[in-house]
Amino acid sequence: MTMLGDLARNAHFRSYGRNETVFAAGDPADTLHIVALGSVRLYRTGRNGTRELTLSVEGSRQVIEPTALLGASVNHVVHAQALGQRTDLLILPGEIVRHAVLHTPTLGAAVMTVLARREADTGHHLDSLAFSGVGSRLAAYLLRHARTPHALPTNSELAALLGTVPEIVSRKLGDYYRLGWIDLARRTVTVTNDRELRQLAESG
Repeated sequence: MTMLGDLARNAHFRSYGRNETVFAAGDPADTLHIVALGSVRLYRTGRNGTRELTLSVEGSRQVIEPTALLGASVNHVVHAQALGQRTDLLILPGEIVRHAVLHTPTLGAAVMTVLARREADTGHHLDSLAFSGVGSRLAAYLLRHARTPHALPTNSELAALLGTVPEIVSRKLGDYYRLGWIDLARRTVTVTNDRELRQLAESG
């Protein structure tokens, strides 16, 4: 209980504006970030810095790149960028987090589960980018996030995640709405035809 108390006492919140950098690849991984409000995009850049590959978008209650802090690396290996008008992050000191994980079995087991799931999700996302069409990737995204009402990121942010351009995202969302597969009100989307979207997602 003392270790968890240390975590609580040393935690603090920080707010970020749209597109503000949370950390960059190469920065020291000396803190753990948890999304309290908004979302954060994790991405890598090409060697010349002009091309970006979005790896994931982390939403509320999700941990941002825990592998850097809890694994063997001492530095971040990806870039993290806040999305939306406001993003609030809970920030925990890395040394205290590592000590708590090592000495609290239940916390350590939970962290291992998170890391394993994160690794699987990243592999699935990269496979999707390599082998699936945009329509299938968007359908899979909606099935993962919008079975209950889900606040969509902007079309530009969603396009970056799906490896396409905003115009195609807008057109596909409109198509799915007209087909009755989703309900779309402002930027809140809900899946209404699970079967059709699943068939599209699995078709590649």
